[in-house]
Amino acid sequence: MIHIGLVGFGEAGYHISKDFPKDKVALYAYDAIATQDTPRAVKVREHAAENGVTLVGSLRELAEKGDYFFCFTSANAAVPLAQEMAGYLHKGQVYMDMNSTAPVTKEHMASFFETSEGDFVEAAVMSSVPANRTHVPICLGGSKAEETSAALNALGMNTKAVGEKYGKASAMKMLKSVLSKGMIALITETVFCTEHYDITDYVLESVRKVMLEEMDYKTFCHYNVASAAIHNARFCQEMEQVLETMDSIHENAIMTQATLKKFQWLHEQGYADHFAERPTTYDEVLAVKHQIEAKNTQTAN
Repeated sequence: MIHIGLVGFGEAGYHISKDFPKDKVALYAYDAIATQDTPRAVKVREHAAENGVTLVGSLRELAEKGDYFFCFTSANAAVPLAQEMAGYLHKGQVYMDMNSTAPVTKEHMASFFETSEGDFVEAAVMSSVPANRTHVPICLGGSKAEETSAALNALGMNTKAVGEKYGKASAMKMLKSVLSKGMIALITETVFCTEHYDITDYVLESVRKVMLEEMDYKTFCHYNVASAAIHNARFCQEMEQVLETMDSIHENAIMTQATLKKFQWLHEQGYADHFAERPTTYDEVLAVKHQIEAKNTQTAN
């Protein structure tokens, strides 16, 4: 029997504990609010009972119960919790921080375990926990990542070790958010504006066709980075007109302003000057980026 301890038993803890085989896994959880007389605390207790999770009264007590520990709290609480748990763990126990934090934060947490008997594995949850439950894709990093991944996957989880260096898994999560959360913000800003002219469906569908029908997704990414490199001056002019349009309908334009600033920066850096014709891949643009960075460094020195 494998014993898993959950630090925090909110939405993520509830859903990830849904589908473990009961004959192979015993579940425990510590949540600071669990004993309170509030609607949220009542829900924590109900969810624990529903999933067969035993609630305990402290982190120290939880540390006595588990083989593997998943921390699902918040980025702000992650560091002090890791530091406290590092002092409780014994040889063979593994602590995994599942919170969305920067790579340097994971590295900081890992440092607490340098003098701990237990081990630290960084974890980056790569999709929706409520949608995927126990099978949510999770990237693991650290010296025990391979071993931990194999053990957890044998219990029905969907983990992947991405390396022994701390920070890589979190970087995958954080930098994926540049695109995924950026798209959320861009779509929101677009829909708020298109509603004024009753053209929402048309605008969204036109982008969908370009992105998923006229080219495949990878080609779409290559095409867009290449366009940014060679057409940034023209894009700046277009985005200035877009801002005028948004101003006329009194809509917030934070993302559009940021888009204009990005194209202005590309223009100032002189990306277009490096291309006689459209590059075919973003790798060509990245090569120019490295050249520009090297030149800027040399100039600064």
